[in-house]
Amino acid sequence: MTSPLAVKARIAQLRASGKVAEPHTWISATSVTKNGKKYTYYRLLKGFRVKSEKDGEESHKPKLKTKMVSYLGSANSEAYKEMVKAIARRNEIQRLLKKLETLEKQVNADKSQNKRKPRQPVLTTLVMELMAQVERLQAEIEWLKRQLSQQLSTVQLC
Repeated sequence: MTSPLAVKARIAQLRASGKVAEPHTWISATSVTKNGKKYTYYRLLKGFRVKSEKDGEESHKPKLKTKMVSYLGSANSEAYKEMVKAIARRNEIQRLLKKLETLEKQVNADKSQNKRKPRQPVLTTLVMELMAQVERLQAEIEWLKRQLSQQLSTVQLC
């Protein structure tokens, strides 16, 4: 069984590893044929619910509207690749949050049955939280180093 602290640490690690896509966003593909050749382009869409202004039964059901957030280009573009990774991170974080909720319900149920609280797990929990924070900070430092080295290489090329 995975501990809630380990799940929280994994969520923090995912958030520190890069951009996380917003909720209710997805990638849409559009194909265009030019000179007999088929090209596929991608864009990021966001969905939101809008109440219908019509009279009748359907007026109570909100309609799903979409809005283009950004153009991602072809499957080879960096923007497309990064957004695919960001959506994967978001989906993994959502899955972990559901798992965390289930684990916390189990822990709360166990605590209500067990009135006596052990002292050692409190210290262990604190140490694990500190370790998770250190890992998150290390990931952020690595990301900042990569950004700095990219900027330095760009400056050197100029």
